[in-house]
Amino acid sequence: MPSNFRKIGGFCNVRQSEAISMKQANAAGSPIGGIRTDKLSAETEAWRAAAPYSAYLYIWGMAWMASAIVTFVGQWRDWELLQPVLFLVALLLTAAVFLRQRRASAERPAQSGSLGALLVAAAAGAVVWLLTRGPIGIDPFYWPVLKGLALTAAYLALFSRLGWVLGAFGAWMLALTITVVWMYLGYAPVLIGGFGGLSMVTLGAMIRMRDKGMNAQ
Repeated sequence: MPSNFRKIGGFCNVRQSEAISMKQANAAGSPIGGIRTDKLSAETEAWRAAAPYSAYLYIWGMAWMASAIVTFVGQWRDWELLQPVLFLVALLLTAAVFLRQRRASAERPAQSGSLGALLVAAAAGAVVWLLTRGPIGIDPFYWPVLKGLALTAAYLALFSRLGWVLGAFGAWMLALTITVVWMYLGYAPVLIGGFGGLSMVTLGAMIRMRDKGMNAQ
């Protein structure tokens, strides 16, 4: 009996030492089960840092979808004049969210936030002018394709920080853009704008839900 107790006690000590080693490995970011805990922690922090940007994804995602609907209905109704209005509304909402977040933050005063919002609005206006009436002067027929490629590049650029989800979004947008260019170029404003906007709204919802889940833990 004493020898059995010694065996059980020795087994318990081994399990305790393994648990302590596991905790130390977690703290040090050592490889566990083929996954580095420091990488997981960095990805979690990246998702948490992305939470304030979910509002922008909602705004521009819905703007893209609304623009696609207006373009589709424009086959029967003269609604194309609403396109600049949709862009202006999205730009104003973006500036409003930017100002609100700056006021809520203790890092900068409201005046610097106002200046930042004006700079963002001016930069967006300058880009639109360059693409439409400026020296670049890209044909409006190809704007939806450029939007799809730009959104694909943005998703793939965030892939290294936010993980495979952004890689899947980027692969989806790239496949959609290539398919539309190859077979349905005339429907690019509707397909790329609609599905691209839907992907932004979906990503914004995922970021918001993940942030709520992390805050609840």
